[in-house]
Amino acid sequence: MTITKLKNKTVVTDDDLGYNQRIGMPIEVFCLEKKQTVAFGKIQSFNYYEVCINGESYCRDQYVLFGFPARIDKIIKTGTDV
Repeated sequence: MTITKLKNKTVVTDDDLGYNQRIGMPIEVFCLEKKQTVAFGKIQSFNYYEVCINGESYCRDQYVLFGFPARIDKIIKTGTDV
């Protein structure tokens, strides 16, 4: 895992998760303890505490979630940081 990936691909907010769910973009669920990806797929559902991928629920504060942050899409469309 690189610093660039942590900086540019981490999805943290409900807006980020909702954006990935709306566009059908799969996300990666990474376990820092095991140092490996434990799930990859489209978001089925999410709430404040967990995200559901492929029928399994993952606690949002125990895993790193990678996807396409909603903020990046705004930068691409406008050409400026918002």
